[in-house]
Amino acid sequence: MDKAYLEKCLHSAANNFVWNLYFFNRGRKPKNGTRPYEAHRIRFSNNAHLVSYMGEVLNAVNHFQIAPLSQVEIYNGFNTKCSCDRLAINDEIIEECFSSFRNSLTNSAEGNLKDSYHGYILEGQPQSGADGVAVTLMKFANPTAKLKGRKSTYFKKCDNNLLGEITEQFFKMYLTIDAILIEENRYVFNHAFEKVFDMEQTFQKVKAKAIQAIADSGFISNPDTFADYAQSTNARTFVTLDDERMQRAAKGDERVQIGRFSCNGER
Repeated sequence: MDKAYLEKCLHSAANNFVWNLYFFNRGRKPKNGTRPYEAHRIRFSNNAHLVSYMGEVLNAVNHFQIAPLSQVEIYNGFNTKCSCDRLAINDEIIEECFSSFRNSLTNSAEGNLKDSYHGYILEGQPQSGADGVAVTLMKFANPTAKLKGRKSTYFKKCDNNLLGEITEQFFKMYLTIDAILIEENRYVFNHAFEKVFDMEQTFQKVKAKAIQAIADSGFISNPDTFADYAQSTNARTFVTLDDERMQRAAKGDERVQIGRFSCNGER
C-alpha cells in the first residue's frame, strides 16, 4: 500500500503542481533546547528552470527510488540504505526537531545566497482544483559547488576561442532525494536525515527511557543487572519499544520471540 501510495502521489505531483525551493541551514543547538533552523526561499531568474528540473527529479525518483522497492518498512534505525522507511512526523524521536524545522520553512524569507548549506527542500502544492496532496522532497546535502580547489582550476570557452576562468558561484541540484514528506508521514531512503535532526542524541534519550521502563516493569528478576547490561547495547535497539511490545514482553511465552526481533531491529 505504501509503495502504491507513493507512486500515486508522485504521479499527481508531476502535473499541475506549484513548486517552491528552499535552502536551509541548522543552527547551533542550545544546551537545553531545540536546535534552530534557518530556511531561505530561492527563486529562479526563469521559473521554467524549476518546472523543468522538477520534471527530471520526479522521473528519477519514480524510476530509481520508488519502482525498485519491494515494500516500505517502519523506521527502526536498522533498515538498510536500499530500503524505504516510513516515520510519522509526530513520532517522539523526530517530533521536536522536525517541528522546529517546519517552522523555519513557514517563517522563511528571501535572502542572499550563501557559500554553504545543510540541504534543500522542494515543496509542492497542487494548483487550485487539481488532484493530489502536498508533496515535499528533501535533500540533506550541500547544493553549493566550488569549482576552484587546491588540485584544479576550471575555465570556460569565451569569445574568439579564448579561455576564461570560471569564478561564478555554482549550485548543484541532484536528481535523487533523501526523503519525501506526504501528509503526516516522512518516507526516508537512507539515514542522511539522522544527523540533521540530531537522531543520535534522541536515540540515547529513548534508550534511557526504555531501560527505566523495563527495569520498573516487574518482569525482570534483577533490574539493576539488566540496566547495567543494557547500557552497553546499541541505542537504536530501543526505537521500536512501545506499550504493545511491553505488554507482550510481560508474557513469558512471548518474551524470547520479542527479544529475537529486537536484536534484528524489527517490529
